[in-house]
Amino acid sequence: MWRCPLCKYPIDLVNTPVNCPQNHSFDKAKSGYVNLFPVQFKKSKAPGDDKAMVQARRAFHQLNAYQPLKQRMVELALDIIEHSENLKVKTPIHIFDAGCGEGSYLNEMVNGLREKGISCVGAGSDISKIAVDLAAKAFKREQFVVASSFDLPLENHSQDIMIQVFAPGNDAEYVRLLSDEGILITVDPSFDHLYEIKSLVYDSPRKHTPNHTDRDGLELANGERLTFTIDLVDSEHALALIKMTPFYWKLPQGKIDSMVSALKSVTADFNVQVWKKAL
Repeated sequence: MWRCPLCKYPIDLVNTPVNCPQNHSFDKAKSGYVNLFPVQFKKSKAPGDDKAMVQARRAFHQLNAYQPLKQRMVELALDIIEHSENLKVKTPIHIFDAGCGEGSYLNEMVNGLREKGISCVGAGSDISKIAVDLAAKAFKREQFVVASSFDLPLENHSQDIMIQVFAPGNDAEYVRLLSDEGILITVDPSFDHLYEIKSLVYDSPRKHTPNHTDRDGLELANGERLTFTIDLVDSEHALALIKMTPFYWKLPQGKIDSMVSALKSVTADFNVQVWKKAL
């Protein structure tokens, strides 16, 4: 399902080194990921999230605070599969996370479908080499690559389920990659997402404006708002959450300490949408 990011010929990630038919060569790390983001395509030396931010996200996800969101994503995928004559009998289902970060959402999706008896394989990409390395070390059953979400190194129509969670993406790429009955699940913050944190930072905090825009080549199959409360059991839990936001990296340490002490619960509020290829 992979293709060379340079010449677009099919490529096999199993062998080491990874070479395409035109002899373009790509590095495979000890953790198992492959770097399919050629240096000439980079706009900075180390694009994407840095080590501290990636580790903060991993620490937070290990506390399972976003588990209701992950479960809902699995449920939406299961419903689509059940009502699709082609996907219901396909073996395996191909799942891809564009902008996978440290891999938690992809792993939850793959495990959730497998628990329901659905054969599937998972893969993901991120522009951050640090994030992809952490994902590859933690989730050995999935294949991870370093790549841009705006030029994914995948064959046309090769994916049945794609997910985009809090990450930038490209509609034309999703249309190119999705199978005829494939779906894209997107997750963005809704109105009240982490409003309690904003209230500790700003005198007059503004609520999020959910993204309800149309997508070229895609049509909305389902859209819903998912809201739940996260009880922060201790200061470690609160700090892990704050570290996932831009505030941690912009505010002085004293302000961060006071926020950690004051924060006892937060609102998780998501705009979850399911997209199909437009007919």
